[in-house]
Amino acid sequence: MRFLWCIIPYFLMIGLACKKSKTTPDPAPIPTSPKLDEYKIKPSLTNNLITTYDNEHYVYFDNRVSAKNKLLVYFPGTFANPSVYTKILQAAAGYGYHVIGLMYQNASDMYVGCSFNADNNCFNLCRLEIYDGVDRTTNVSVTPENSIKSRLLKLLQYLQVQYPNQQWGQFINGTDVQWTKCVLSGHSQGGGHAEYIGKINLVDRVISFSSIDWNSLLNTSANWITTTGNTPISKYYSINHTLDELFAYPNVQQQLSQLGLYTLGAPVNIDSVSSPYNNSHSLYTRATPYATAVSPFHNCTAVNSYIPQNATGDINSLVLKAWEYALGK
Repeated sequence: MRFLWCIIPYFLMIGLACKKSKTTPDPAPIPTSPKLDEYKIKPSLTNNLITTYDNEHYVYFDNRVSAKNKLLVYFPGTFANPSVYTKILQAAAGYGYHVIGLMYQNASDMYVGCSFNADNNCFNLCRLEIYDGVDRTTNVSVTPENSIKSRLLKLLQYLQVQYPNQQWGQFINGTDVQWTKCVLSGHSQGGGHAEYIGKINLVDRVISFSSIDWNSLLNTSANWITTTGNTPISKYYSINHTLDELFAYPNVQQQLSQLGLYTLGAPVNIDSVSSPYNNSHSLYTRATPYATAVSPFHNCTAVNSYIPQNATGDINSLVLKAWEYALGK
């Protein structure tokens, strides 16, 4: 009798399972609630060969809006990490972008080695090595697995496995990034990487914030600025502050002119001219930063705590409109 009581539940379970498989369809997937998803992912989690510069990537996907099916990749400035740029990352997600704030090898050695170098090709070699990890110069030391290209690809592969319904795989092309679906952006050093990678690859759009490569010894832009790139200059945008403490605005103007942005229209002050800013691709501001601790004018175009705010504590609407315009909302 004890044996029968043991096996009866077993046969009951089999019977119920068989009945369900024959008469009951699989339940529909539970819909994802409308929200902004935020993922913080250490680079070493996507590639165990990464042991340095392991601050978290910040990833956003907002299913409350229609997806653009374009990827915004944002590069932090020197020694910064994606956590200090969440306001612009979240704004871009709200415009329909898949968004990645990428942690990469962003020390100051490039500027130390190149800003007063008689070889004006220095910035070019450094940025290329940071991009692909191929050894070209002693001024930086980046391995292939730590390169921007590898870190981004490994992160996309990880995201596609973890969140397949969000379609991160559309930004992968075999063993490379699908660059044509990418909008590249960044602040300071990161803005230069966005511009530089746009020279190497055809991308959808490039937006730099407070960024130039300036050789102070030769008093000129880095030589890569004037090279012909794969992304048309009509896809480039730039936002700067006239009182930038790190990059003097006259030098900024010279570099933007050499880059070719002034062929698309004169620079426009976002404080006094409304979007679409005479269709200019060179925007600037004289707005007061919210915080004043370190290089406030340099940082206020994109860094969370420095972005100008209105009386209610929200992002200054003039800055937000400039972001929307540059990002092609």
